[in-house]
Amino acid sequence: MNVQLTEKIIRSRASEQSFQKGLAYYESDAIYNPARQPAPGGVTLTAHCEGSSAPSYRLWVELDGGGVRSASCTCPYDWGGDCKHIVALLLMYLHQPDGFSEQKSVSDLLAGLEKEALVALIVRLVERVPDLYDALELAIPAAQVSSQPKSAGKPERRQTQVSEGTYRKQITRILKQGYRGDYDDDWNEPGYIADLQEILETGVKFLDAGDAEGALIILRVLLEELTEDYDSDMDYNGDLACIIQDIGVPLAEAILSLELEPDTREELQGAMQNILDDLDEMIEADGELELILAALEHGWDELPDEETEWDEYEEDYWMTLDKLKQARLNVLARQGDDDAFLQMAEKMDPKRYALKLLDLGRVDEAIKASEKLENTSDIFEVAQRLREFGRLREVIALAERGLELKGYDTFQLALWLAPLEESQGRIDMALLAYRTVYEGSPSIEVYRHLKRLAGGNWPSLRLALIQKAGNNRDVLVDIHLEEGDWDAAIEAVKHDMWSFQLLEKVAEAVIPHRPGWVIRVALKQSDGLIARAQSKLYPVAARWLERAKRAYRQKGRDAEWRAYIDNLRMTYARRPALQREIKDL
Repeated sequence: MNVQLTEKIIRSRASEQSFQKGLAYYESDAIYNPARQPAPGGVTLTAHCEGSSAPSYRLWVELDGGGVRSASCTCPYDWGGDCKHIVALLLMYLHQPDGFSEQKSVSDLLAGLEKEALVALIVRLVERVPDLYDALELAIPAAQVSSQPKSAGKPERRQTQVSEGTYRKQITRILKQGYRGDYDDDWNEPGYIADLQEILETGVKFLDAGDAEGALIILRVLLEELTEDYDSDMDYNGDLACIIQDIGVPLAEAILSLELEPDTREELQGAMQNILDDLDEMIEADGELELILAALEHGWDELPDEETEWDEYEEDYWMTLDKLKQARLNVLARQGDDDAFLQMAEKMDPKRYALKLLDLGRVDEAIKASEKLENTSDIFEVAQRLREFGRLREVIALAERGLELKGYDTFQLALWLAPLEESQGRIDMALLAYRTVYEGSPSIEVYRHLKRLAGGNWPSLRLALIQKAGNNRDVLVDIHLEEGDWDAAIEAVKHDMWSFQLLEKVAEAVIPHRPGWVIRVALKQSDGLIARAQSKLYPVAARWLERAKRAYRQKGRDAEWRAYIDNLRMTYARRPALQREIKDL
């Protein structure tokens, strides 16, 4: 397996603080149960790490020839870059790869089990972890359709007896209870909406399992019941409107999946048209419901030519036909008709065409097809998928083209591409990618990456980055503190003394360097908070007083501090809440 990992790569993915803490975790043997197993184009690492707010955290990392493909940890860290636990795991794999046990992939692990043994194993697991039952229930329909034998490239149709009357009664009951307020309502979403959403998801599960007849019954009944007496004034937050919108695509795909008799198609078309007419302009669901009508009208017939017939139809009509084309592709994908899918996707959706080729392992063809991708988002999605095949040179070339387009998702693409470029020694392109990220969203993390890579060009680049930060006071302060420019950091917050979080950050950082300023600011802040006589503000005041104490000590003025705090205790002797907060100062 071609895996690249260096300390430089690990450092580039984390803040300096996270790296140092991760190094300490690694050196203290906080990582345990480390294991690795083969993955497409690389290796997957798993482990546990001792935690501070939990007994342990679960780690998962994917490596390939471009470095770290992805990484996750169950800890709550969310401050940008890898957490200290991931850093510790990567350092362990870098320095002690033999300490990782070899694991088979899950498919290899289960391959030798007979059906009875596999069922018994799953039963035992569910008994130990009851929450697995819900995951199994959701996964079974998709597993059934994927495991069905294929005939001429298509799975056998699955049929289940679905009672229209049962679903209609259930939906009616839910709506009545919802309108009566029998459910405990959530602030954003009433409880009965979740029940209706579950019925919608059931219809989609039937569709995914190859039972289009069952899906059609469930989705049609749901749509009819929701729209029969729909009142937008009662739908305060638009929750029902959202469900009505969401029915459109799967119902259209169910129709496309069936060979409906002419009478049945005509009856359904009339019913859907009546629903659309009744709703009128009460909700913005026309586009999705029009998709149902388009599926009934056109089916799999040839569609109007947009280039030659554009003026004959409204613009919304062409948008609906574009959705119909996507729905057709979804049906072909669900049916496993790869040849028909590729034939259609090649003409209308280069991204889905390239992704399907990759699914089929036809990598060279996918790379060729990706040349037709015309927007950053599509390029980013295909590049991520292509990376799994280890074709890093082609991945980088594709991503760099996406970067040049400067479209939607440019920021995310550049952030993903930069460490990949660096891992391949392409420093100039890594700089360009990080610069693109910074231009879109300045941050201290990206500033550090640029500083690390810029070399002799850093002085001029630094000025440009500071200028780009503009009025983003948070980033400017972070930069000044990063560079040890204490006076500039103080100046940045001097006229914004009520931006407490920023002021605290600067005061905390400059205690060893500008203790006099910290004393003045800390006492001013604490005095103001205490004067408001609100006990909830006393812990904040105490934090400022603690900073003042350290600043006094930094200047060797311990006696002045003791006199100040003693006088404070005497002045507010009748405030027990304040006395509790400052008793240890």
